[in-house]
Amino acid sequence: KVVNIYYYVFLLLTLVYSTDYNYSLIDLNPNSATYGATISPEYFEDQVTLHYFGHQYWTTCTARVGQLDALYQDIVQQGINNVQIIAIGKGQFSNDNSNWTNGNTIPVVNDPLPNDVWINWDANQWDLFFLDSNTDYITDFNINPWNYDAVYDQIIDLIQTMSIPFHAEYPSLLNAYPNPFN
Repeated sequence: KVVNIYYYVFLLLTLVYSTDYNYSLIDLNPNSATYGATISPEYFEDQVTLHYFGHQYWTTCTARVGQLDALYQDIVQQGINNVQIIAIGKGQFSNDNSNWTNGNTIPVVNDPLPNDVWINWDANQWDLFFLDSNTDYITDFNINPWNYDAVYDQIIDLIQTMSIPFHAEYPSLLNAYPNPFN
């Protein structure tokens, strides 16, 4: 019976302290490649995803979306195509979505009241969450003030830890070192 009690305590603590880093929301940015699609971390399979939380009406939050979009464009120009950045606003501020979509290409989604995504992720304004290519939480930090290098370096670190799938055109160890038992 003692084992059962420990099991139930463990299960309860797991449920209380585990966070589901997921959502399914419509991309509202007409400049985004995923415009109109219902997106989620799983939508961007095998990609590192960054999830920015901000208020669409705040000038600073609007600046951060523009800076994240510029960072995204820099990454794409470097040939890095396994990263996606998503801006998550609040539904009650959706009248100001154009502040985030004008001139930007990253997906923009609204978390409707009661803002379950913000609550479930324990997000605050200006928080940026990093999920790996398996949609597992890696880290988060607040990007006010903006620090391009800190965000870029975190992205590069995540990409470097991702496993690279085997492709036939890659040289194999057997090509370099023949089997001595043959």
